[in-house]
Amino acid sequence: MIEALDAQTTHAGARIENDPSRPSGRLLFLDGIECSYVDLDDPTHLEFGYVRRLADLVDLIAPDGQPLRVTHLGGGGFSLPAYVAATRPGSRQFVYEYDAGLVELARERLGLRTSPQLKVKVGDARDRLARRSPDSADVIVGDAFVGRHIPHHLATVEFAELVRTVLRPGGGYALNVIDEPPLAFARAEGAVLLEVFRHVVLCTDADVLRGKESGNLVYLASDGPLPFEEISRRASRGQLPERVLERDGVTRFVGTARPLHDG
Repeated sequence: MIEALDAQTTHAGARIENDPSRPSGRLLFLDGIECSYVDLDDPTHLEFGYVRRLADLVDLIAPDGQPLRVTHLGGGGFSLPAYVAATRPGSRQFVYEYDAGLVELARERLGLRTSPQLKVKVGDARDRLARRSPDSADVIVGDAFVGRHIPHHLATVEFAELVRTVLRPGGGYALNVIDEPPLAFARAEGAVLLEVFRHVVLCTDADVLRGKESGNLVYLASDGPLPFEEISRRASRGQLPERVLERDGVTRFVGTARPLHDG
């Protein structure tokens, strides 16, 4: 078995490495950035904490096992779509991925299997989402990046309003943000979600929240109430417990940051 595979996708240099501690584990790097972990044998194994926080919304938005309509903005290693398919059979999923070569690499090396229930569409996530009918998704997951940055047109108030339109009433938006001190972008993105959604929760490492280091910040947003206590309980598990803030805490975190807008 090869220890690593280097490849060129349409938009990035890719590398897939075997996990020496888990024979079925694969790490995906894009342009040198560790971006996805896939377990070829166990799609319910989510290695990265931020992916588990995104999955928490999927787990908690409806009763266990109930099929959902989930839209993923960005594919990466396609670990979350595989998790949804395994834990909620019969779910209908769309993945909008800009990098066609990455989709092919995932098919060849990361176990991606599309079907009528899991469709992958190549193209810009905003353009694709704009074609959707209102109330046509239960969950939308934002995990699209160029390097470590969310493209501006996927981070504005106007885009969040589009997300809210496509979500059913009470549906949820899970958004992964990567930032570094002083967390200016993460605060601005929090301001976006506070303006558009009634309920907003933030999950992240305590040192990231205090501005001591860079890392992932996951926002969960909805027009309906979010199960804050259960989200907090899940985030407290594991070797690296995370802080969870409700809307008032998110408001304090955002401070004077202004929301991003188109243009």
